[in-house]
Amino acid sequence: MAVRSKIAIWLWGPDAKDRSLLSKLDVTLLPYFSLIWFLFGVTRASYSSAYISGMKEDLGFKGKEYNYMTTAYLVVYAVCQMPGTSLLTIYRPKYVFVTANVTWSVLTLITYKMQHAWQVILLNAIEGGFSAIAYVGAHFILGSWYKRSELGIRAAVFCVFGHIGTMAGGWIQAGLLATLAGKGGLPAWKWIFIIVSVMTVPVALFGWIFIPDLPVHRAAWFLNDEQKEHAVTRLGALRKQSWDVTVFRRVLLIYSLCVQMLSNNVMAYWMASRGYTVIQQNNYPTGIYATAIVGTIVYAIISDKLQSRWEVSVAIGLTFVIGSSILVSSPSTNAGYFVAFYILGTTYAPQAVWYSWMADVTGHDFQLRAITTGFMNSFDFAFVTWWPLIFYPATAAPNFHKGYVASLVTGALTLPLIGLIAYLEKRDRARGVIGRIEGDVPSDDEEHLRRDEPVKSGSAPVHVRGTEIDV
Repeated sequence: MAVRSKIAIWLWGPDAKDRSLLSKLDVTLLPYFSLIWFLFGVTRASYSSAYISGMKEDLGFKGKEYNYMTTAYLVVYAVCQMPGTSLLTIYRPKYVFVTANVTWSVLTLITYKMQHAWQVILLNAIEGGFSAIAYVGAHFILGSWYKRSELGIRAAVFCVFGHIGTMAGGWIQAGLLATLAGKGGLPAWKWIFIIVSVMTVPVALFGWIFIPDLPVHRAAWFLNDEQKEHAVTRLGALRKQSWDVTVFRRVLLIYSLCVQMLSNNVMAYWMASRGYTVIQQNNYPTGIYATAIVGTIVYAIISDKLQSRWEVSVAIGLTFVIGSSILVSSPSTNAGYFVAFYILGTTYAPQAVWYSWMADVTGHDFQLRAITTGFMNSFDFAFVTWWPLIFYPATAAPNFHKGYVASLVTGALTLPLIGLIAYLEKRDRARGVIGRIEGDVPSDDEEHLRRDEPVKSGSAPVHVRGTEIDV
């Protein structure tokens, strides 16, 4: 067998139809969302860089107004998660994503024209609404195209680009500050917003070309007719996808699966207390993102190969317990702290693994998967707003012993919860309650999607193979 064929099989599997489809999705759909998420990280980093580079003085920021700017963004961002993913079940994703991405980019651009702090706060709030679709929407679309054995690694690649964007954001801003300060009579902080927006708008517009909508739309220009039909049938038929009041009951039933592991970056505070230089305090913590990238990819690959998420989830939980235990023990050497912080970086892996697991257990229900994807991230943001204030307040630096203990307890509690979820998944798959049905017979709701018509509430039940199925 030729080397090229062996590589293709290793990347996309033994099935020729799958290889043909996946090779195209992996050079169009996946890069688009990955680049958008990378630029998202760069964009958010631009506000902190601009603030300490002259924006604070030029716009008259006072007191906690910078915190208000961040809070305004996060609140609107969290609130718009579920409405955003729900729109993807009603309108073609291409329209939703391109509109949201371009608007978010334009708002970033006009920030450089603002004259007062309150204007930037307002813009951040509006931007939060339009950028809310970036993360959860991408997970929803990826889960619509990739099978259980393929999704984890694609979700990992997507998440890794966000880590890279966060890491590179500071470096990019530093380069802009050094080269563009004073050019065209503009201060450096204004150039940051101009350049970041110029970087983002073209990528957002590329979505018009590369977003293939949902498989049922059969709209991807880069797929031939055979590949379009294969994309529709290979994941199996949905059991339910009509919009009705029961969707809210179905969301509540999946609530126990929406768990996000929280990580608080306190390494810089600890380093400052140990006499490390400012440069070291900025550089060494980036190692956490490096281990996050490695952990995210490795765990995702393993879970895809196993076609099961609970085993790697247990490993992640144990790692979190071990890392937290080291910090609780107050190591006598600096090396102990470095080991703890860096291995805790691998616990960012749930960003890919758990969103893939969520897609696995809700794949049978179109609306449930959409709204649960948004809910998971909203729940995360709702939790993270108060957790650091209680357990990791800056006033406690560098002694966060209470926070370490709380994290240890949280990590330990995830282990039985993971076991419970794994049991419920196995039970419900055996009962035929979750999981798609092999084969595909378009339903009435699917025909609405194909014609770009919103699915109406109270529409007829979905019929698959002549049998009415309602979960």
